[in-house]
Amino acid sequence: MWFLLEPERVFLRALAVCAKAASKEEPPQDLDAWKLAKIDLAIEQLVRRDHEAEEAHPELVEEEEKVFPLLTDSLMLDPELVRFASVTFNALGSLPRRAFFELMIEGKEVAEVVEAGPWDEQGLYDAIQTALATVGLDVPPEPPDDPGQGKKP
Repeated sequence: MWFLLEPERVFLRALAVCAKAASKEEPPQDLDAWKLAKIDLAIEQLVRRDHEAEEAHPELVEEEEKVFPLLTDSLMLDPELVRFASVTFNALGSLPRRAFFELMIEGKEVAEVVEAGPWDEQGLYDAIQTALATVGLDVPPEPPDDPGQGKKP
């Protein structure tokens, strides 16, 4: 859950998965459950494919992998870095991914996310910073205060 994939790619992959399954499987008893399972399979295939491509040839990015308006238009990410960012994000644990989706995609308020989530404000902050780091938007930690600053010898 909470994977960062371009929706059009997921849609096209899900169509292919459904078409292949429909031609080989018996009609499902529960069409809604079948549909959701095929969408999950499509997402799994894309996450795996992107990870394998990034591992094998990070320098070769296909055109379809560069099209991701959320990352390129909204977050101003270079299209050449889209697959890397997506793979890096999708490899995170569920809490940073969830924080990103609830705050950045769904636009929930911090208080609402803290109340509904398994974290306090600091935990949510840490989770969102981890997620944002995958697209280069995290806030670097401030250096610790130097008690000697401002004093002259």
